[in-house]
Amino acid sequence: MRLLSMLQSMGLGDNRGLGLGPASRRAKKKFTKKPQYVRFHEDDDPSVYPEAFFSHPDKFEPHKSWDGKIIWWGVQPIFPKDHEFEGAVDHGEGEELMMRKMAANLYVDNARFDGTPEEQFVNRLVERQIEKLSKLDLGDLQDRDYTLKIVMDDIHDAAGNDRIWREFRVSGGLSISALADKVLTPLMGWVRNYHAHAFTVHKDGAVYGPTESKAIDMMHTQSIGYGAVPEKSNRGVWTLAHLLQAEGETMIWLYDYGDNWRHIITVEEIAPVSESTGKVAILDGAGACPREDGSGNHIWVEDLQKLRAGTIRERNEVLTELRKALNYKGKPITADFDPDAFDLAEARARVHAALASPDSVWSGPKSFVYPLCEEAMDSPSPVTAGAPKKGQTLERTWEGGEGGDRMGRFMQEITTSRRDKKVGGCCWNCGSPHNLSGCSRCKKTLYCGTECQKVSISPSF
Repeated sequence: MRLLSMLQSMGLGDNRGLGLGPASRRAKKKFTKKPQYVRFHEDDDPSVYPEAFFSHPDKFEPHKSWDGKIIWWGVQPIFPKDHEFEGAVDHGEGEELMMRKMAANLYVDNARFDGTPEEQFVNRLVERQIEKLSKLDLGDLQDRDYTLKIVMDDIHDAAGNDRIWREFRVSGGLSISALADKVLTPLMGWVRNYHAHAFTVHKDGAVYGPTESKAIDMMHTQSIGYGAVPEKSNRGVWTLAHLLQAEGETMIWLYDYGDNWRHIITVEEIAPVSESTGKVAILDGAGACPREDGSGNHIWVEDLQKLRAGTIRERNEVLTELRKALNYKGKPITADFDPDAFDLAEARARVHAALASPDSVWSGPKSFVYPLCEEAMDSPSPVTAGAPKKGQTLERTWEGGEGGDRMGRFMQEITTSRRDKKVGGCCWNCGSPHNLSGCSRCKKTLYCGTECQKVSISPSF
């Protein structure tokens, strides 16, 4: 309720101007439809919510795109074919979305409600999906290798071909948490544990993500349908095979809920068990990764156009932003920067470095902090990180390095020195999730066998 109190102190008392409450300047629409499951606060305006939230989640029929795909639980309509935003979620009028966000203050820390109306509805969908996953018969899929292709959506060359893509192989038994953290993020060229991510499977619209993440973009949960199945918890650790079971199946991997970097993953092949090793293999790719905090696929398309045919000033502006981006930090970005370049050896090295390190601590992501006083240095930022747990360390890096201004901006992240859990983990050398054992000497690493333990100092792929 702090936001509401602050707005009231600015002359917006009694919720005036927010579209909330009986004293609102915004007249409520006449609305008589009765919700079958969710409960609304008496000062909320039900008319600003999508129709789906008035149905019962157990009988809910998700929205589908023109080609039959479901995304982000299917709780909101999809723009039709040939529309400017074809295939994307239609969040409705901007004013209504804003009103729903403002209305969240009525439900926060309110013991009468189990979250906002959207959360109440989607949390039930999450429960149903977990029940479904727990009963799923995967056969031998977790022992078979998947060849996958990941492309950045709606970024094409002049011939209409995907401009940024990667092809790789992983085990169907690899946890989706490890897949995102130790394979997809470094493979594409993003920064580990900087932003949140989520998967949504096209055949059923189910959403999976690191629900414990405190990344700053977690405020934009409308981007992923308002909630997700936890990737790993005491309810289950979900693997690639839980999400995709057949060749040709597809899903979205979204990176950064704010910028909405959309990636489409397609199953190209599922090898028989006899031909599967469980190892991660980076096979091919094309196109440089866009810059972190670059505002999404459509903005990168505009940047590519500026690099190709823009004025000298426009091109230099793009190059300047690249140099400042976290995923290009320390890299030489010169005037002849090629956005179509892809270095296979570098991609393999990035993935190997991620595999040969502990899991990211989602609850303590990388975040920039601006201390307002000396006392602010005594504890983690309460917004982006809690206190480190046993085996965890709060790391801070000041701009300018050791000689930087200690009262200036710094980046902080919580890291761990504890061994990854075997369930959901993978070999620190080859990435296999099978037959894992902990190193008896260092007590930190996981290996699938003595051979990987011996050669762990060099990439096996």
